[in-house]
Amino acid sequence: MRKPVPAPIELLFARHPALWGFSVRGLADVPDSCARSGEEGELFVSDIGVSPSVGAEQFGEIFEEITAALSDFLSEQPDAGELLRGRTFARTLQ
Repeated sequence: MRKPVPAPIELLFARHPALWGFSVRGLADVPDSCARSGEEGELFVSDIGVSPSVGAEQFGEIFEEITAALSDFLSEQPDAGELLRGRTFARTLQ
């Protein structure tokens, strides 16, 4: 069964045509070299795909918007961490 994509994430794809996808990982899914706060439910954004390539500044803006959207979504629905953890969100072609 396919899980629904939260509205804030759908809006990211609408605002950023170059964004093709990204993954949300949990603490156990990231290398030891990544900085952590030590919180068990911590989430990490990874594997951000953009095409065509964008500059470092625009890539940084996309990354910041992804993390802000996830943060806002989690503040509105604190139990949503399990919905996000381990998922890859990708643009769908119509």
